[in-house]
Amino acid sequence: MTDIYVKNGFLLTMQGEGVGSIQDGAVAIEGNTIVAVGKTADLDKEYGGAEHVFDAKGKAVLPGFVDAHVHTSNTLIRGEGQDVPEIEWMLKTQAPFGPHHRPGDRLLGSALGVLEAVKSGTTCFGEIGGNMAPAAEKVFGPSGVRAHLANTINEIGPGSRPDPHKPYIFFSDIGERKLKESIEFIDEWEGAFDGRITTMFSPHAADMMSEELLLRVKQEANERGMMSHIHIAQGGREAIQINLRYGTTIVKHLDSIGFLDNTIIGAHCHQTSDEEVALLAKSGMRYVSCPASIAVIDGITPPLALYLASGGVSAGIGSDQASGNNHHNMLVEMKVAALLNKCRHTDPTVLPAWKMLRIATIEGAETIGLGDSIGSLEPGKKADLLLLNLKVPHMMPIITTPVPNVAPNIVYSARGDEVETVIIDGNIVVRDREVLTMDEEKVMEDAQKASTAITESAAEDFFKADSYLAKAVKKGLL
Repeated sequence: MTDIYVKNGFLLTMQGEGVGSIQDGAVAIEGNTIVAVGKTADLDKEYGGAEHVFDAKGKAVLPGFVDAHVHTSNTLIRGEGQDVPEIEWMLKTQAPFGPHHRPGDRLLGSALGVLEAVKSGTTCFGEIGGNMAPAAEKVFGPSGVRAHLANTINEIGPGSRPDPHKPYIFFSDIGERKLKESIEFIDEWEGAFDGRITTMFSPHAADMMSEELLLRVKQEANERGMMSHIHIAQGGREAIQINLRYGTTIVKHLDSIGFLDNTIIGAHCHQTSDEEVALLAKSGMRYVSCPASIAVIDGITPPLALYLASGGVSAGIGSDQASGNNHHNMLVEMKVAALLNKCRHTDPTVLPAWKMLRIATIEGAETIGLGDSIGSLEPGKKADLLLLNLKVPHMMPIITTPVPNVAPNIVYSARGDEVETVIIDGNIVVRDREVLTMDEEKVMEDAQKASTAITESAAEDFFKADSYLAKAVKKGLL
């Protein structure tokens, strides 16, 4: 018997070259797998008697969003690190809070970030962080979402970065420990929670580890047939460090040591020349752009459109972290990516709405190596999808001719609160905007308590760092 049947919807399947729209469409789900996609009239007889039937009339039905680069654990300090010079962001607005986190606090941040994201349609998280095992066990697994996870590997310790204009001090013992922990994480968690948890390697960034360790991590990943997710050309700090160590730019350095290929997921890549973006594209590297985060932190438009125009094999987008861009909402990311890239290229045809929807779904899934199982609505794929209400003032009217406006209105008008139902791996995770797998009130209450404790404890250190933002607060501007 069919478990879930969604009918009468405006389907955006992501099959073919565009959004693969089907008006008055239906999706049938058995177990965790999509078994049929087509016109409601064609599927009703066979699948209409499903256990759970969703009438999607007046709703868009599309694959769940893939947040391809995210750090949900930073959500507890949302709004504490924006509007500062890039070189200050990590060392003067983020670092002061680090020592004041207590055990378990980052899990509370992850829970809040996942709650926010899933309510706005994210079904898959490409998350990398310092210690992902507790998050996999206590947040990503129980919440019912899909997550592609990695422990970050670096050689950075408490005394590594006394001055951003001098070479960071590396600690090889820290690097060895983190590599060992990463391998242990992969061995334990690959395929956990009925396959919703998958894993990868994550060398943190080339400015945070030796060349030797960077290449060892890639070798470990290649030997296991896995991908490596790394920050590349992510700002002035990294550029200074790479120039001090190697006398060149990060892209040229990684190319010279044979690091770049299609097993690499490169995040950010905005501190680059046009020629370097072309080099990244030619190498086969997969790219994840975080437009809102980098606009806020660096004042730069990441080269998403340029990478694709240069022949890039695959690109996704990510929300990065809420301590810099202030949200985990892929609908916001799609709109910001489209608008910023149109302005960067002074070309309104760049990254049209249909392309942004593909980047947030099927192409994002392909970028992190999961395109064979998720990202589109088609038989045989995992049942990760959402229902989005179109009958709200800012999404109306619904027009089907001459230009079907469902896709562009999702990208340019939707806010996230239109998402009514989210199904992940064949399970109903959100119904009538209520997350069934998480206690929403408790998640928010626990996060608030932890955030208050952290920020009050860190206040003296924050003001002592004397960032641009601290100066604004002292002047009473916030």
